[in-house]
Amino acid sequence: MKTKKPMVYNNVDHKLTSPFIRDLKNRTALDLAFQSEQRWDDNQKTKYVTSLVTGMAPSKIVIANIKECLENSDVGSYDYDYFNKWYKLNYESISIDGNNRTITIQEYMEGKVSIKHGDYLLPSGRVVQIDSSNDTWPKHPSEFRDYINDEVSVTVSEYVNATRADLTLLFLNINDGMTLNQQEKRNPILVPFASWVRDITKETYDSMLFKVFPTDKQRIRRVVDDYIVGMAIYTAYGTSVTIQAAEKNKAYEDNSTVGMQTKRAGKIITDFANFVKRNADNELKDSSTLFNLFMAYNHILDNNYVIQDENKFYDWFMAKENKRIGDTKTIMTTKGGESRTYASCNNTMSSPELTARYEYIVKDLNEVIGEVVFLKDENRLFNKTERYQLWKNQNGKCPETGELIPESEINNDSKWAADHIVPFSKGGKTVIENGQLINKTANLKKSNKLEVVA
Repeated sequence: MKTKKPMVYNNVDHKLTSPFIRDLKNRTALDLAFQSEQRWDDNQKTKYVTSLVTGMAPSKIVIANIKECLENSDVGSYDYDYFNKWYKLNYESISIDGNNRTITIQEYMEGKVSIKHGDYLLPSGRVVQIDSSNDTWPKHPSEFRDYINDEVSVTVSEYVNATRADLTLLFLNINDGMTLNQQEKRNPILVPFASWVRDITKETYDSMLFKVFPTDKQRIRRVVDDYIVGMAIYTAYGTSVTIQAAEKNKAYEDNSTVGMQTKRAGKIITDFANFVKRNADNELKDSSTLFNLFMAYNHILDNNYVIQDENKFYDWFMAKENKRIGDTKTIMTTKGGESRTYASCNNTMSSPELTARYEYIVKDLNEVIGEVVFLKDENRLFNKTERYQLWKNQNGKCPETGELIPESEINNDSKWAADHIVPFSKGGKTVIENGQLINKTANLKKSNKLEVVA
């Protein structure tokens, strides 16, 4: 085990037009655990570049030197694997702070970002007028370009010998007191749950989350990640805890209950996201409605029910949801004596209100048990006696292919499948009336689809 060198940094002023600055974006890795994707609009970019060329943008760009951090790590350690991953991708540094500035500088030098129009006083005493004809770098007057070449610099703080944990602490310290939201502060915490949240968010955004969080700002500012954390907490605790900042922070602690159940939560959330993708329409725009649908979906799974007709179930749920939201009756009373309707309960994720919402939804769900939602049969497979009965009822022929099934092969699972006519996954019972002995290949093609009979 090598003796670790202490983490140090070097502050270097680089000319704005230097190759180091102009190519910094291409050489710098963007770890989403620290930095967000570009979130500045054109106006913000213009403001920054204008401040930069007028000496009013003192903020440093902060990076970590990948090669030196790698050399300070033990081979096979987490730190070594982390920095080596970026090194193999030919990156030289990792962005800790200043990604938007780095991107904006490059775009400015490429002529994609303009500076504000007006009169600019040069050190020589001359005034340069900038307007729509010359407001980008390639079109600047030559004396204005000369001034920028000679006088405008960017300070870069480069950290060396840092660990991955050092980078997390560094990011949080840099942004302490700044306008990071709670999820942005949780995001760089060095626990497996943090990367799991980022992965599940990315996996489910296009299928589900975009419906209720449609803007780039919501995605970049990790509002969608925050929502996934809430879903994960719900899969672990149901309505027994309040899904707010304190509980979300707890989920990011080492060996948290939520963090230890990510495999289960991941399957439930991704399955639900695919359900939403298959069935949801443009009416689904509200985050509380999506969460209420998620609670209903969880109740079905937890109680061994199956949805036989997904589209019919979704339409039924949305109709009932609209009715619940419009209902003015009190469904709970707070400890302070305040009355809550279903709609007002939707405005909070506190445990009592979540419980009231859940109970109202379950009461409505009981109406469709046996119609679109069915209880799974405890018996998943047909036994040998039942397989023989199916064979007899079919006169020894496969109803799908017409093949003769030899009596000696009735129990040969590799050739003949005891199939549920109404799929088991759709609530079909393991009974003779719902069974058939069919060719194994034909059964695989049939999958779990329900046939529509005209």
